[in-house]
Amino acid sequence: MASENILVSITASREKGGIVYRVDCSSSLANEELEYYLEEIIKGICKWKPSICENKTRTLEGKISQRKKTKRTDKPK
Repeated sequence: MASENILVSITASREKGGIVYRVDCSSSLANEELEYYLEEIIKGICKWKPSICENKTRTLEGKISQRKKTKRTDKPK
């Protein structure tokens, strides 16, 4: 599948002794569409592996990279 056809891609990988997840989505995808696709992906996973979704406790961990500082173009007041 060519990358221009990808709407949503979810990846989990091992990095620096931890697990890092990444969600990529098409720039043309509206937030509502992304939310819908993610919900449907989760439903599909729960249908495929019901035991994953049986537990009522949910934990989500991820790594967010630090925002790069940008040079201010406006003058502080």
